[in-house]
Amino acid sequence: MDKQVINADVPETGAPFNLCVRYGNLIFISGLPPFDAEFSSRLRDARARGLPLPPFPDLPFERQARIVMDHLKRLVEAAGSNMDCLLKVIVWLKDQRQQEEFDRIYRSYFTGTATLPARTRMQAGRTPLDCGLEVEAIGYVPD
Repeated sequence: MDKQVINADVPETGAPFNLCVRYGNLIFISGLPPFDAEFSSRLRDARARGLPLPPFPDLPFERQARIVMDHLKRLVEAAGSNMDCLLKVIVWLKDQRQQEEFDRIYRSYFTGTATLPARTRMQAGRTPLDCGLEVEAIGYVPD
């Protein structure tokens, strides 16, 4: 089997990793912070020019959670799978008091309770550029 890098319409930041890798029927999604296309472009530019990274914009938490979950869904689908085929999800929240708001949004990306993956959710000591959350996942591509 060969490792396959999966690309989707998810903005890259110029950091030294791939967002999604498929190996056989397994897919591995890197930790996804809520970086939209504009902010990701600013990060790539700063990294390329050796400048300090820009501060993360003040986005409402709900918007941040939707950006992350939309990007996760795009990567999973680009790998030939779907959200119900996720096996394990790890969520880091900057503030655990936002767990209910996150869970409300998170649940909407799955078809039902039976298809929810195993999950760990914790409060991070520090998130990338002090954003509200980061999410990573492992899943499979159905036969």
